[in-house]
Amino acid sequence: MRKKIASIAVSMGISLILILLNCILEIGQLTVYAAEPSVQNISINSEYVIPDGYDWCTYYVVVATNNTGKDITINADFAALDKSGKILGKSQDYSDAVKKDQQFILYGQFKNADIAGAKDFKYNFSIAETDNCTYNSVNIDAVNNGECLQVSATNYSEHDIQGVGVRTVFLKNGKAVGFDTVNIADVGYTFHGGSTNSQMVGHNTGSYDNYILTYTSAGNDVMMDF
Repeated sequence: MRKKIASIAVSMGISLILILLNCILEIGQLTVYAAEPSVQNISINSEYVIPDGYDWCTYYVVVATNNTGKDITINADFAALDKSGKILGKSQDYSDAVKKDQQFILYGQFKNADIAGAKDFKYNFSIAETDNCTYNSVNIDAVNNGECLQVSATNYSEHDIQGVGVRTVFLKNGKAVGFDTVNIADVGYTFHGGSTNSQMVGHNTGSYDNYILTYTSAGNDVMMDF
């Protein structure tokens, strides 16, 4: 009799566990959510302090790679500091869409008169996932014409997208000697489907023997990953 009671108790216990597990599954408490992209997965490749060539401003340029595994938007806050850590100037930059595994450039631009005595630069990024990256729809070609770089962009999709943001660091013997940024579009900030357009970069750079060129591309509307 005791064995029979014990057997019934064990059976009831197993049934109760199965009922509870079924309830948990039904109300979705075991759902696993994908991790948000993390700034820790932005790899910094190089950083440069670059004068503009006119003694008017200085660029603090960061070359980085998106290793988050996702397409992201990214915002950057830059600051120039004196030797005591006091902030002399601030600058902001952003990119609407950086493709996963893509190298990109962000920069702070500082008026020289505002940052006299600057000894250090600092920055921080904030990122979020996006579905508006059109990087794969665009092709970039760059040709050195002897004085500057002619950059051509083609939008191979049928859709109008935002202008292609091109950023270039010019190097001489491994040292940064110039920086330039242009937006390649047709009308305003719109780059039409099937269109090709070009811009010149590096007008005031002088002599260089290498360069780092990155570009970003975003759609005019969300959910345009093509």
